[in-house]
Amino acid sequence: MLAQDADVVHVEETPAAWATYELSTPSVVHLHYLARRDRSLGAPWKKQFREVLEFTLAERAAARRHRYLAASSPLVADELRRIAPLSHIAHAPLALDPRYYDPAPLDGAPVAGMIGTAAWPPTASALRRLAERVWPLVARDAPAARLVVAGRGTRESGFVADDAEVLGEVASAPSFMRRLSVLLYPVERGSGMKVKVLEAIACGVPVVTAAAGAEGIEAGEGVVVTEGDEDLAQAAVSILTDEGERRERGAAAREAFLQRYAPGPATAPLLDLYRRIAG
Repeated sequence: MLAQDADVVHVEETPAAWATYELSTPSVVHLHYLARRDRSLGAPWKKQFREVLEFTLAERAAARRHRYLAASSPLVADELRRIAPLSHIAHAPLALDPRYYDPAPLDGAPVAGMIGTAAWPPTASALRRLAERVWPLVARDAPAARLVVAGRGTRESGFVADDAEVLGEVASAPSFMRRLSVLLYPVERGSGMKVKVLEAIACGVPVVTAAAGAEGIEAGEGVVVTEGDEDLAQAAVSILTDEGERRERGAAAREAFLQRYAPGPATAPLLDLYRRIAG
């Protein structure tokens, strides 16, 4: 009923898109990720196949049945243009309120960290890669550095690495981020903006990640993007062992966040889209 009195209805996330199919009020659906880029279909007889297929079909239905769409990253926007070439698509990144993200001190003993829900397949894969392939290389060249891992299910995940502390679920992601010298996130697949990376740059914490981890985030020198295990490790080592580089990259990360992902600049594309629709 409330939607009938609105000029524009904004629908957040694909699963809610069906609610606007019968509305006469113009609506915008904001899609943040693509199911097939997060997980493969897998074997037809497994639960993952059904889940990924259902989400993929829901994405296509939402895109094709709505004239106005918003995407959180350029990659998602490009895919929506392919699926629904006649739709109006705005690139509208995620936003965070700077009031809740005080800058990290970036002093004291060097600490690398990662946070995420261990049960989510892209996060689970990144945790395994970190423990088995990337962190041993970091520990070899930066023996004074420590590793801290947090997030729901990380204690139960069996994560084990030298000089690593596993916190499990934490009360505050910003407080966790402010403990770090660098967010080390060796993700191998996934789509959409990664909130953990956005929260790190909001706190002025440098990030080392792969292209999938930096999707939709422009942070200049604040985020180092590279793919190989050795390259990821060496980028982290450089930040962990050089306080000057750490502070320079942290300042660049924080400035990029304020310029692009604070509420004002990040929501500007959505406001423009709303004006076009209402006008």
